[in-house]
Amino acid sequence: MKEPLWHVPLSVTLQNGMPRRFRGPYEALDFLENEWPSHGKWCRRATRDCRAALSGILSAEIARDSFVAACGEASLGCRDVQTGFAPESLNGVVRRHH
Repeated sequence: MKEPLWHVPLSVTLQNGMPRRFRGPYEALDFLENEWPSHGKWCRRATRDCRAALSGILSAEIARDSFVAACGEASLGCRDVQTGFAPESLNGVVRRHH
């Protein structure tokens, strides 16, 4: 099965100031499980949604929105790679795609 990718990758500024690019739920899940700086509600939801996207249960874009919200919760800067702007879901409203 082919790994689902996001329509627009994300650039996340890590706590050390270095940017890191995420192209889909697999990369986000690996980061959430192994390197995430803080664990809260959105971290748990993003972990669950990334797993579900990899299983084909949820769309990759739902996992992306949850990951963006987790970045906000952890105070990590997050931007769309194509536009350079913060995704809408960082404004406190997480969009849901079904």
